[in-house]
Amino acid sequence: MVNHLNLSNRISQNYSLLSKKDKQIATFVLDHQEQIDQWNIKELAELTHTSNATITRFCHKLDYRSFSEFKTYVSQELTALPAPAQLTEKITDYYTQLIHSSSQLIDHLQIGALVSAVQQSNKILVCGLGSSGLSATELKYRLARMGLIVDAITDPHMMLMSATLLKKGDLLIGISNSGETDAVVEACAVAKKESATIFAITNRNHTDLTAIADGVLFASDNRTITDPRFINSQLPIHFILDILCYALLENKTYLANREKTLVTLDLEQHN
Repeated sequence: MVNHLNLSNRISQNYSLLSKKDKQIATFVLDHQEQIDQWNIKELAELTHTSNATITRFCHKLDYRSFSEFKTYVSQELTALPAPAQLTEKITDYYTQLIHSSSQLIDHLQIGALVSAVQQSNKILVCGLGSSGLSATELKYRLARMGLIVDAITDPHMMLMSATLLKKGDLLIGISNSGETDAVVEACAVAKKESATIFAITNRNHTDLTAIADGVLFASDNRTITDPRFINSQLPIHFILDILCYALLENKTYLANREKTLVTLDLEQHN
């Protein structure tokens, strides 16, 4: 699977395995991706204050067979993404890049496993902090409209308390871009001890969160976009939520429940 991933996804998936110097290289190449084709390995080593051997190891950790293959793949990515001129077109292009990058990471077996876990659960708890907390709340509302028993927790203390009360047959969905959000990881660990099922939605592999989870759905890291003015970190996660909910609504009961709630809300608005 990794051979089909773009540079940003390869870095994100293996970030926890990278050394300090590797991360230094990763940051530099993401910020100067359009210039990579101009440099040989010695020049890139000098620019990143590393060595030829370190650059080679970095490429291997990202599953490129050589520095030459690394340059070729990165150049191909850039060729496929022309730079738009106007503001609206630029944001549209950023969205397109993020969705394309996210689609590379979708594992339909994991989507199916999470759908089954949701359908079989007695109770669902969705946990996230900050922007991920907003995504957790969004998922709560979507699932609640399908008639599922679900809550979203965005407070660290409440996460631990709620996780402690989970049991076998319950489901906890932890959302964390980094996979290292302490409160989310701790809540997942507590819920795991109580025999609840754990699913993670995250950018990075090889983290404390992915080690605990029974299943993982990976979202693209927003570092795919190197423009510091573009700050949307949740679009790839919402892409996953859209896929998940679309799959869940194949269930006729869930679909009927959602339509029933929408009708009720529509009636309320007209009264």
